[in-house]
Amino acid sequence: MNLTAISALHYSCEQFAAHLGACFEGYSVPFSLPPERFARRFGAEDISLTDSCIWWNDDMLAAAAVITRRGESARLGAFSLIPAYRGKGYGKKLLTPLLQDLRAKGVRQMWLEVIQDNLAGVGLYRSLGFEIRQALHGFQGAARPCVDENLLRDINPLEVVWRSVGEVKGALPWLIDPLSVVSLPCRAFEYRKHAYAIVATLTEQPQLRFLYVEPEYRRKGFAREMLMTLNHHFPGLTTSVAVPESFTPLFASAGYSTMDISQFEMRAML
Repeated sequence: MNLTAISALHYSCEQFAAHLGACFEGYSVPFSLPPERFARRFGAEDISLTDSCIWWNDDMLAAAAVITRRGESARLGAFSLIPAYRGKGYGKKLLTPLLQDLRAKGVRQMWLEVIQDNLAGVGLYRSLGFEIRQALHGFQGAARPCVDENLLRDINPLEVVWRSVGEVKGALPWLIDPLSVVSLPCRAFEYRKHAYAIVATLTEQPQLRFLYVEPEYRRKGFAREMLMTLNHHFPGLTTSVAVPESFTPLFASAGYSTMDISQFEMRAML
């Protein structure tokens, strides 16, 4: 069977989002985004339309991949196969030349996230040379704590990015890196002049995407207090499932619970 890859450049946003959603049919976590939300989300994640693609078997849809890029790093933002092609080795067959092509274009590090319970997916990516870097979790605020919300001040989101990006330098998972919020609809906040947060407003339920405390004020309760204050301002505030496991004690101390779904962050050197 000869599957042909067609660059995402050849599709409208509506078409690409629809094809991607169709390929995720039957997955444990469905993936379906309206075109506008798809464009905003993956635009913020630095989608490469040149490298993202749809695979076809003649005129039959077979698979889809979203590639995001930043410098020498790239990320498999989404990959899925139509049900008829799953469990037959097509994942490795399709991704191997895709990774080779990215290397030829200058990519040296390839990243992805995969749901921990997706054993087939973890096995596939291991077979392609990916290694687990860390576990990632999502968190949700519980009952609203009694806090002084007056200490929270709206600021320009770019101020937070400018303050933090030099220190972060790609050390955080792709989705919560400050670079991912530059193009997202969002609000930014300052807390007691030394702690900062960015809350995405892309969906009806606001989502905490980035938290930063100035180095000299860390381990003094600023992060915990800010998490509590944000949850008071946005009851039931959630994060993306992209927060490193090492931050679990911090979120727990602020009254947040861990979501049921967790992921692995994986990396391959190309």
